[in-house]
Amino acid sequence: MACNIFYFLQSYVIILTSGGMEEEKSRIFIISEVFKCQWESKGVSFLEQVYPPSMDKVTREIEKNVKKNKDLSKIYEVYKSVLAVQLQYMDRIEKTISIEADPDELKDLLRNGTFILSGYTLNMEGKLYKELVQAICEAIKEASAEAPDNLLNLHTAEEFTEGANLETFIKDIAKLNKQDLQDYLERTEMDQRTGLDSEVLSFVLVMALSTFYSVYMKKIRENIDFTLWRKGHCPVCGQVASFARHRGEDGARVLLCWLCHAEWVFPRIECPYCGNKEQKKLRFFYLPGEKARQVHVCEVCNKYLKTVDGKALERDVLLDVEAIACGYLDDLAEKEGYKRPDDMTQMH
Repeated sequence: MACNIFYFLQSYVIILTSGGMEEEKSRIFIISEVFKCQWESKGVSFLEQVYPPSMDKVTREIEKNVKKNKDLSKIYEVYKSVLAVQLQYMDRIEKTISIEADPDELKDLLRNGTFILSGYTLNMEGKLYKELVQAICEAIKEASAEAPDNLLNLHTAEEFTEGANLETFIKDIAKLNKQDLQDYLERTEMDQRTGLDSEVLSFVLVMALSTFYSVYMKKIRENIDFTLWRKGHCPVCGQVASFARHRGEDGARVLLCWLCHAEWVFPRIECPYCGNKEQKKLRFFYLPGEKARQVHVCEVCNKYLKTVDGKALERDVLLDVEAIACGYLDDLAEKEGYKRPDDMTQMH
């Protein structure tokens, strides 16, 4: 599945509120710099952020961002409500998921440049997935009064009939990218039968899937770390990174998987999408006064990567929370002619 979870969240809230974030000024002055880096990570292993985060830490981070931009408050309310449900279900999901390979086999996969789920299957228990979808719908409705009432009836759709039908549905949607998922929902008329916009449907389905993938990643991480991995897509599920941070302590670039929340170090002077290492064709830009929130671009493949600089920000942040605050960078990058990496996602 190839879709940007943070973009999904913003789009969904805008649909509900028929407004959303304040429009950008018609002309944006961009500070552009050639990417110059005097150093890189020397292979030293640092402990990455551990997923899932505590709700206390999430709340503190959100409060800091909302103080700067009150337009984000509705988006964050939905995010917090959905996250609370996901955290609630993770322990139950963990009991249903097992790792088929031993640590040495997993390390061999990473050493050979193969993401783990390309060789193994993540089985999702249909009944638990259905229950999670229902809980997410209820959380969204509680967090947003504008949310459609039909959300509360989604679990009654024929796709959620327990048994082979539900298992097939889960396997089918787990293979699709964002646009293909929405097309699938429209082609099967699920959107019409449920009375829900296909993008709203997609958001709910992806949030539930992400919870299962995150539990799987957590179990993998308990057996191995990801220091052997130097690809632009996730070492666990194969999804292409769409957000990154530069660690405050050493400046190393850490990529984030939007689906399973794995994090791994990737060279700064290299495009994670096409592998370009020519320094003159790698650059970044940002809005005046927002140096910590950057758009890193490659002039070879024309893709961009949203990045938060922990050193400039003078603190490390929760990437999920920060990615929502950086949503405006998508518009900024696309106005400059760069493209999302979504269509380059690895499939499994």
